[in-house]
Amino acid sequence: MGYRFLRFPEGRGKAVTLSYDDGCVYDVKLAEIIDRYRLKCTFNLNSKSLLSNANGSRVTLEQARGFLLSGHEIAVHGEKHKAPGLVSPLEGIRDVLYCREALEQTFGRIIRGMAYPDSGITRFVSGHKYEDVRNYLKDLGIAYSRTLGQDNDKFELPTDWYAWMPTAHHVNPLLDEYMNEFLAIDPDSGYTARRYPRLFYLWGHSYEFNNQNNWELLEHIGETLGGKDDIWYATNIEIYEYVTAYNSLIWSADGKQVYNPTLLSLWFAQDDRLYCITSGETLLME
Repeated sequence: MGYRFLRFPEGRGKAVTLSYDDGCVYDVKLAEIIDRYRLKCTFNLNSKSLLSNANGSRVTLEQARGFLLSGHEIAVHGEKHKAPGLVSPLEGIRDVLYCREALEQTFGRIIRGMAYPDSGITRFVSGHKYEDVRNYLKDLGIAYSRTLGQDNDKFELPTDWYAWMPTAHHVNPLLDEYMNEFLAIDPDSGYTARRYPRLFYLWGHSYEFNNQNNWELLEHIGETLGGKDDIWYATNIEIYEYVTAYNSLIWSADGKQVYNPTLLSLWFAQDDRLYCITSGETLLME
């Protein structure tokens, strides 16, 4: 029996996701552009700014609901945009909990995703530790949180969902190089031990396109990464839920049987063969 590797829906070996922060009014234009290229985005919102929108610089509730209808995700970005590393655990808990509660009540759905506000977990003061933040996020029902600090140009899935490192910010000077490298990868060929799935994760703020008057960059990103049949376009939470479901597969001791206890159909590659196991199915390996 050879190596076994996760495959995304329909057997795809690659995925692309976007993550944009702060609920800026320019998110509307961003969504309109990426929709044309089949890209999926997680919009990370500050509940206090969203609900007050005093100066009209944020998306409206109706516009944010439109993101959900288009298949995008809305996630937590703190009630008051506080970096958990720079505030006490109690302040951090309040900022996440109040934001999650407000977003869930506003949009009528369970919200489990997050992106750290401000400097997030890249800096800590007064003896605070990352482990404390991770622990209280778990207790608050947050499933994952995107971090910053360095770009991950290896296109790997996270090993720690509470320190999920993106591939690149859209202003990264190596962005074209990263995108071309990603597109050239064929996870189903080459050295067997390197046939693991790949993820391209782009992040930023929509106001940056407006401030720099370079919306053509977003069009270029869409034209380069979008519309590919061998890529799964998903939100952050969709990727988390799929990978978590895959990791929940139950294997027999000899590796010849596998049971899928989840509600998803899951794909994997083994011995140059592609398998799909449906919800509740027990699959006998050939």
